[in-house]
Amino acid sequence: MIKITFLPSEKVIRIPVGTSILQAAVEAGVQVESTCGGKGTCGKCKVQISTETPFENTEIEKRSLSASELATGWVLACQHLCVQDMSVRVHEQQDVYQRKTDFIGKLQIMAAPSVRKFPLTLSKPSVEDQTPDWDRLMAALPVAGIQFNRTVAASLPKVFRLGDFQVTAVLDGNKLLAVEPGDTSGRCFGVAIDVGTTTVVVYLMDLNKGTVVTSGAVTNPQQAFGADVISRITYASRGTDQLRELQGKVVGGLNEIIARLGQEHGIGYEEIYQAAVVGNTTMAHLFLGIDPTYLAPAPFVPVYRQSVEVKANEIGLNILETGTVVILPNVAGYVGSDTVGVMLAAEVDRLPGISLIVDIGTNGEIILSGRDRILTCSTAAGPAFEGAEIKYGMRAAEGAIEGVRLTEDVELDVIAGKKARGICGSGLIDAIAEISKAGVISPTGRFIHEPAQQEKLPTSIRERLRKAERASEFVLVWGKDSASGEDIVLSQKDIREMQLAKGAIIAGIMILVEEMGITPQEIDRVLLAGAFGNYIRKESALGIGLLPALPMEKITTIGNAAGDGAKLALLSIEERGRADFLAKQAEHIELSTNKEFQAQFIKGLDFKRMG
Repeated sequence: MIKITFLPSEKVIRIPVGTSILQAAVEAGVQVESTCGGKGTCGKCKVQISTETPFENTEIEKRSLSASELATGWVLACQHLCVQDMSVRVHEQQDVYQRKTDFIGKLQIMAAPSVRKFPLTLSKPSVEDQTPDWDRLMAALPVAGIQFNRTVAASLPKVFRLGDFQVTAVLDGNKLLAVEPGDTSGRCFGVAIDVGTTTVVVYLMDLNKGTVVTSGAVTNPQQAFGADVISRITYASRGTDQLRELQGKVVGGLNEIIARLGQEHGIGYEEIYQAAVVGNTTMAHLFLGIDPTYLAPAPFVPVYRQSVEVKANEIGLNILETGTVVILPNVAGYVGSDTVGVMLAAEVDRLPGISLIVDIGTNGEIILSGRDRILTCSTAAGPAFEGAEIKYGMRAAEGAIEGVRLTEDVELDVIAGKKARGICGSGLIDAIAEISKAGVISPTGRFIHEPAQQEKLPTSIRERLRKAERASEFVLVWGKDSASGEDIVLSQKDIREMQLAKGAIIAGIMILVEEMGITPQEIDRVLLAGAFGNYIRKESALGIGLLPALPMEKITTIGNAAGDGAKLALLSIEERGRADFLAKQAEHIELSTNKEFQAQFIKGLDFKRMG
């Protein structure tokens, strides 16, 4: 066994010789970015190592790392196999999770959760009254049909006498979750959870008041196994150990948030009685530890579609162990409970006219509602919108370019005002929209090459367009101004990746429009859901043809609607029932077998407004 020390966290782990640094990081709980899941194709898992003896870089590393990086001990974590004790320095990415947790609207709902508390004053046993404790409790409760709960019964004698026979029973419907000494009816909490492919979010809710106490998020710890759901399905399909590992990672991340939020607000885990969970179909399967293997190949069959309830201790979620975990229903293999959460929060069944809702993230889900129909589809947009597969792409974190404008030169908005380290999805859309408008690229996405065309550009813009080893590229940030000291560029491949992603989104929209029997101009409103949708400039989204050409006033952002849907389901048993109704009403359009999809996809590749 050899010792690996991760810096700056100073986490130490002992591993067998021949283990990759990436696998060691996974086992140590250290976040190393790896959008390709360790295949060596993304070049994102850069770490700097310190060893006593020299080592040879792999050919993949030599292609992915600069000469200066190779000379100063940088390697790819997925490629470097550990053969001796070493220190590994990992760049700590400061994610800005408030972009995901910011509360955009107010929950217009009267709290009526399924979890209720009943303060009880019980008669004390005596020689004349030898009623068993369980029967004494049942006789005092106003709810009938409660089944015996061994876990609750085990501590009942102590609880009764600790509270001097004044206790509070906690029920979820007719399920007894706990009995607590004294009157605790003023404290009743739950968590709404959004299990995203990239980020997992927890909202700690006061079930009595119907309010958000606080919220928190972490990068989904499954990221090391790949940025997209297919990578994680592939890993899970290798066996039960791998499936268990993925499930443990995401639940562990959630437990970390729950523990921190509870500690900050003086709320014990045993006071959190219920969780309502949303996520895409793959994430929901992995959260429950259910094999997702057959979601990947056609016909994309999930194990379940209906809403699911399990006890917290079944999956290791650190709330009250007998507490209920409710996972909202899925619609199809690639339209999950997160989309149902969006439908619930947006009230698609109550909106007048025609509504288009687009939730753009690692996956792209689209909803078109109106004329007494709810149509849904999922596009294979890929993770480009999250910065994956983009040369200098990154998540929305400190140092990420989030906005781009071209005037006489390039003007940037960088998250946290720091030196730029890379570019996130909103910045990528901005950059492409701006260079397209300026004539740096043609509508087909190719950089211009003719001298006569280039002469029309402002001098400072023209100087940023240059020939690279394989194709042209555009310099967004010169090395002297970047955090790494190297130029941050937009490559021809980056533009192609965005073309494929946005082409899939607009093609999915047009297929649903055709299925509804309307024209794009008949759409009354476009709602952009998700944290990413919140930061897209409408002009840029329209400029590159990501959305149909509609007046900008018709486009509205609605924040993390999937998370809002989870909150509604947690706070209201009626809203939870409506989620089941919406999932059943939704008509899923499978794009992979749709005859018109390819034609719409090709049409949607050009960077131009789509009518």
